[in-house]
Amino acid sequence: MSDTRYLAIAFSSRIANGNLRTAVTAAAPPDAKVVRTRSDVVAAVFEVEEDVDARSEGERLRRRVSKDADDDELSVAVSGPKRGATGAHLALLQAEQAVSLARTNGGKAKTTHFEDLGSYRFVLGQPESDIEAFAERVLGPLADDDRYADLVRTLEAYLKLHGSVNGVARELYLHRNTVRQRLRRIGQLTGAKLSSSDDRLALQLALLGRQALERIAS
Repeated sequence: MSDTRYLAIAFSSRIANGNLRTAVTAAAPPDAKVVRTRSDVVAAVFEVEEDVDARSEGERLRRRVSKDADDDELSVAVSGPKRGATGAHLALLQAEQAVSLARTNGGKAKTTHFEDLGSYRFVLGQPESDIEAFAERVLGPLADDDRYADLVRTLEAYLKLHGSVNGVARELYLHRNTVRQRLRRIGQLTGAKLSSSDDRLALQLALLGRQALERIAS
């Protein structure tokens, strides 16, 4: 396994357009690989020392690129350091997803580390097509928001409130019998046993993954 460590830093700007890649290339180390991963995201991946302060390095580059690209709301996300070529690829994916998510969650004019994303860390860091496929496989027909919006809201409340039927009824202003009927329907449509902690976890991750994808795309 290679001992080389890589840091990935992704920059997201709504106004810089073609200037963003130029500014990132000028600010990044000479050996950095600079790529445009989305229409408004440019990322740099480069070798670093083991003791690098990833957050400080990300913030240093954010300030310089923000000035050069003339974007006071530039968002930056960092991932790593990680070892070897596989680690570099993972760091790039994590930084790209983190900056897209951060822009919709108070991350403008800030530097965010992938590790700061809380529970989103458990569903990101893999191709978005894989996240979507997992969510559709676990949720089944519930993936159709328009048709099953009420059931999805009930499931979200049920998971958030640790399986409390009374809590769901209070939060959604429903009768307890209505909540129970909806939960039975959710079990029928998804094939999940809501009494199973493993099934509940899978449902929670599927819902979290869909939420992350929606925020990244917005």
